[in-house]
Amino acid sequence: MSDSRTFVIIGAGQAGRWIALTLRSEGFAGRIIWLGDETHRAYERPPLSKAVLKGDVSVTQLALIADDAFEKLQIDWRPSQAVESIDRTKRTVRTAAGESIAYDALFLANGGRARQLPGLAPHSRVASLRTYQDALALKRDITAAQHVLVLGGGWIGLEVAASARLLGRAVTLVEAAPRLCLRTVPPCVSAHLLALHAEQGVAVRLGDGVQQVDATDSGVTITLVSGEHLSGDLLVVGIGLVANDALAASAGLAVGNGVLTDSHGRTSDPAIFAAGDVANAERSDGKRMRIESWENAQRQGVAAAKAALGAPHDPGSDGAPWFWSDQYDDNLQLLGLPDESMQVIERHIPARAGAKRGTHLFFFCDGARVRAVAAVNAGREIKIARKWLREDRFPDLAALSDPANDLNKLPLLAAGNSIAATTSI
Repeated sequence: MSDSRTFVIIGAGQAGRWIALTLRSEGFAGRIIWLGDETHRAYERPPLSKAVLKGDVSVTQLALIADDAFEKLQIDWRPSQAVESIDRTKRTVRTAAGESIAYDALFLANGGRARQLPGLAPHSRVASLRTYQDALALKRDITAAQHVLVLGGGWIGLEVAASARLLGRAVTLVEAAPRLCLRTVPPCVSAHLLALHAEQGVAVRLGDGVQQVDATDSGVTITLVSGEHLSGDLLVVGIGLVANDALAASAGLAVGNGVLTDSHGRTSDPAIFAAGDVANAERSDGKRMRIESWENAQRQGVAAAKAALGAPHDPGSDGAPWFWSDQYDDNLQLLGLPDESMQVIERHIPARAGAKRGTHLFFFCDGARVRAVAAVNAGREIKIARKWLREDRFPDLAALSDPANDLNKLPLLAAGNSIAATTSI
């Protein structure tokens, strides 16, 4: 069947990939124009702070869609095509090269950019990380450095610090907040991360911000609010992501820390959808959240494509947010949205013979329900907990802390019939 419609995707990342794949898998036979502002086709970004920094990983190896599969999609792919404006009345986008492209449906999957220190001029001794080219430059700079300063104790800062240590560099990490990853994890997980990095030799300064940066051709010195001076060969700024919502805002779309969407990616314009890091989406509980993760970009990309086609949304595709991070020999996974008000049940299994690391789990509970899980080297347990959350059935919470209990064999009851745990760690 022929289809005269043209769908335009802006942004060549994980969300853009799933929009394109879903449009075709749902039977859309019209034209898909995919615009990316980089020279590369869509590629995986999580390895940038890990595998790319530590090894020799090409952008081809990171490709989100293999060449043969991409050809079958019959997509009009246009690299190095930054979009400057959207005309919602004419339903066109205008590129920086001056081309006007008409659309029947438009997808904003243009992600975000690395947040910069206010007033800090670009300098060869100061780096940030967002793209593959950033990663290549950062790898070169870390290799040439002896002492790396990392500003930011969130996920990107911690992963860069871990990669630099594994490359044998001295690392000092500065975080203005009183603990690591304060916005995303409760104190018990922050404490685990701090212990992990201290064990690996990272010098961590918490609760102290940067007052001044002095970069020269020979090195960089930062002055902290406390008055302490730290000197190194390189400063890596990893203080978060800024959503690329200016394009949407200039077109009159509703924005606020990202492009505002419903739970299916619909924006304030019925012909425009948004997904991934740029989308501030409404969740099933009515709250809004902009989630920066691989899985969220996939979910939102699929949902936005289906919404544009009028295809039914699969409720089974919803679920607790999931995130992972590899640091040193540890794989840390976070399922759900924990907060400090929840009861914490801790489960620890020491490293077995021949294993480098043990297993550590934190179950975050509300009443008789497990609401979220933080897992260190416990991929199997995360899969089990995901099933619990999906089915809204849970074991007796008092049994969770005992490592002798196989989580997969614990009887499950509907949450309303479970017995609340009496132990809180």
